[in-house]
Order: sequence, then structure tokens, then C-alpha cells
Amino acid sequence: MPTFPKARYWVSTKDWEACHQPDVQPTRFPNAPTCVWPLADLGLVEFMKGEHALTRTLTAVPTPGHTPGHMSILVTSHGERALVLGDAAHSPVQLQEPDWVSRADMDPDLTRQTRRTLLDRVEREEIVVAAGHFEAPGFGRIVRLEGRRYWRGL
Repeated sequence: MPTFPKARYWVSTKDWEACHQPDVQPTRFPNAPTCVWPLADLGLVEFMKGEHALTRTLTAVPTPGHTPGHMSILVTSHGERALVLGDAAHSPVQLQEPDWVSRADMDPDLTRQTRRTLLDRVEREEIVVAAGHFEAPGFGRIVRLEGRRYWRGL
């Protein structure tokens, strides 16, 4: 029984494929068979490839590396934007050291590339960041001081 029976569950096609690989599923997606796959059997899963508008204010943005189909969520409202990082970064130190990866990142090289590109965009476009893995408040901006990136909480 789904937690939210009227909801649609959006899933990256790449992550859906990865969570069905016998050599990957047990260690990387151990809960998928009981928590995710049944949602597809109930017809509640929507698959997405690449950047995808979920609503007029929410857009899934590919940020692969942590998983093959990892997505961050861009929120746009009243001319403002915020990006929910998800697992694209786990610590503010990764703003200064974007090549530092977590052992949980499935593709470390892709994680590094994705993080550099993402940080450039967030900084250039002055997008507010919601970073669930960062220390509270977890909302902030990337600022540059003497050529280095830093986290400034809001």
C-alpha cells in the first residue's frame, strides 16, 4: 500500500534500470524491491529522462554520479530559484574541494564532473541552495571570497 496513494512517483529511468541490476541492487538499492518496485505494479510510477518539469514550479535536474540517475530539484517561484541538492554534495567542504567524493557515490569521476558544473551554475545564476546534508539551517548561498567558494547559510 503506498504511503500517498493519490501521488505520482517520479523515477529517473537510469536509476530504475540500475536498481534492477542483480550486481547493484542488493547493496545500493536494498529497499527497492519492497518500497519502490511495487509502486510500478500499482501504476503509480512515472519515468523521466534528463531534465524534466514536474510542475510549473518544480523541475528535476540531472545530477548523476551519486547514482546513475540522481536528480536535484529546481524550485522556481515569484522570480526566485532554489536548488535542492539531494546527494550532489554532502558537506560545505565540497564547495572548496569539489573533487572530494563520498564512498557512497557510485561513479566518483562523474560525481566530480557533475558537482563542478552544478556549482558553477548555482554560483553564476545566484541560485539559493537547499542542502539537506549540510549543517542547519541547510539553506544558503555559495559565495566567493579570494577565489574560493564558501557556504553562507541563510
